[in-house]
Amino acid sequence: MPGLLAIGAITSTGLGAILVFAVDWQWDGADRPLVGLIMMAVGILALVAATNMYGHDSHSGKTS
Repeated sequence: MPGLLAIGAITSTGLGAILVFAVDWQWDGADRPLVGLIMMAVGILALVAATNMYGHDSHSGKTS
C-alpha cells in the first residue's frame, strides 16, 4: 500500500505546483495559489509517510 500512497502524493504535489506556478485563471470564491500550496504540502507529507511505511515494511523481517 505504500506504493499507492506514494503515487497519490506525487500526483498531489504535481497538481499543486501546476496550480501555483503554471495557471493564471482565477476561481470565484477560492484562492488558487493557496489551494495549490495546500495540495503541495499534503503531497509532501504523504510522501514522507509513504517513505516511512515502506522503510518499516522492508525491514520487518517477514518473508512471504
